[in-house]
Amino acid sequence: MNPHIIEDMEHMPHWLGWLPFVMMVIGAVTSYLFYIQRPYIPSNCRRAADALPFLLNKWYFDELYDLIFVRRRNGSAHAVEVGDGYIIDGFGPDGVSARVLDVTRNVVKNTDRILYHYAFG
Repeated sequence: MNPHIIEDMEHMPHWLGWLPFVMMVIGAVTSYLFYIQRPYIPSNCRRAADALPFLLNKWYFDELYDLIFVRRRNGSAHAVEVGDGYIIDGFGPDGVSARVLDVTRNVVKNTDRILYHYAFG
């Protein structure tokens, strides 16, 4: 961090501190003019009509976010699902316990049959 940032702020032009407030007032006056006092001005403007789809689609921010983050995350999630679901769970502790249960069920079935035949005999 710059240790001289407070000192640099002291040497800024005075009007620069008022600039955000002035821009806010200009925006408020413009929106009052366009939406309350004279709402026909934006609809008659050719450039406003061209920019309307862009503004109505929220600057296409959702589409851009989807393209950059969501699709990339879905690809990563699929790789993790394959790695975790098939490899680790298939050959790891879950896979071993599932195979032990399969073998145990088969042994119990065979043992029941043998005991049944033994008792019948």
